[in-house]
Amino acid sequence: MTESATAAAERAYVQRATEKDGEAFQEFLRHKGFVDPSFVQTWGAVTEVLRQREFGPRILDLGCGPGWTSLFLAARGLEVTAADLSPDMLDIARDNAARHGVTLRTAEADMQAGFDLGHDFDGVLIFDALHHCQDETTVLRHCFKALRPGGAILLVEPDWFHEFGGSARHDRREFGTTERGMGWGRMSRALRSAGFSDLQRFYSLQGTFARSPWQRLRSLAVAALTVTVGFPHRSVIGYARKPG
Repeated sequence: MTESATAAAERAYVQRATEKDGEAFQEFLRHKGFVDPSFVQTWGAVTEVLRQREFGPRILDLGCGPGWTSLFLAARGLEVTAADLSPDMLDIARDNAARHGVTLRTAEADMQAGFDLGHDFDGVLIFDALHHCQDETTVLRHCFKALRPGGAILLVEPDWFHEFGGSARHDRREFGTTERGMGWGRMSRALRSAGFSDLQRFYSLQGTFARSPWQRLRSLAVAALTVTVGFPHRSVIGYARKPG
């Protein structure tokens, strides 16, 4: 699939998914940040990273989708630019911001083809969007240019198992979107190639532990796999800085 066709498929995703699943799909996007367990659990891990690392105050949320990550960042007092390829996603992001009384700047931007939203951001967040691109290194080079010297990038992406999973196969077949796994190896190589340094990896392990002995044993196995080779539905969280 050519780059232009890839961009067109991503831009049309909301419309095609709405045609297939009805208004319930857009309602899900509007409420995802509060009701989707995977999102909530992963954002909890992101919040802990933000508590420990410098990130902000001027943030570019690239590939923001329906804007939940942007809302949560803005609620922390950060100045957020929510950017996405899809005008439909940006419409939902603006609607979400208005409903919750949060101020966002929004912008249409193609993270792979390139964008010019300024070059003095303190932080760039890509949450669950880089794996929709065919060339992650090119994307990260654009992010590098958008950051001020010393600025930080935070990536939150599905592990390498993702591209083989049922949901990825479904979306490729039904909507023509790019669905790849990331994995820390691929992510870290792309970050270094783009010029970033001080790379760090974090883990999302929320919701892992349960009560019965069998469940606890399984949870320990899941945790061990997550911090080594990876595990399905466990996000890879990467943090790096632009040399200052």
